[in-house]
Amino acid sequence: MTWITALLLSVTLAAPFGGAEARATDVGDAGLTLEVRVEVDAPATAVLVRGINATGDYELPPVALSDLGDGTWGGIVLLPVVENIKLGFELIPASGVATVSELHTLVELGVDAPIFRLDEPEATFDPESGDEPGRSPRWAWLALAAGTGALALAGVWFWWGRRPRSEKEAGADLPEGDEPQT
Repeated sequence: MTWITALLLSVTLAAPFGGAEARATDVGDAGLTLEVRVEVDAPATAVLVRGINATGDYELPPVALSDLGDGTWGGIVLLPVVENIKLGFELIPASGVATVSELHTLVELGVDAPIFRLDEPEATFDPESGDEPGRSPRWAWLALAAGTGALALAGVWFWWGRRPRSEKEAGADLPEGDEPQT
């Protein structure tokens, strides 16, 4: 069951990287602590994780990950903010040019989205209005009922004007000498 969860909460990166995932282990006033893992398909001297905020205003210092064996690199990343930043990975080979992965948000990497909504004020119940948070106000239901009733009356009025008439009533509208056709 856990491998299915890990598969659903991870992102597959372009070569030489494989699957990548992040998990929040602690959220507090000091920031966010993450456990990060990435698969690497090429030999590497080091693998770094780099973070940048959503607007690109600042970049976090790179963090070196540990070789966990079998091509997996992982580590703990401490963020000074609780923000859905973007992470990228950098593979540094023994010789040659380093390779950098594409960026993905923490939510895309598997961190629960509600963690980043801590700054929103909590909705409160106002007993005077009777409106509960997350529910439509009572006046909205009253307006919907009134509109539905008015629409129903308009439908009855329209139908009543188009109802079939008896032959005698139908003939009353015809000029003299014309007989209703049956």
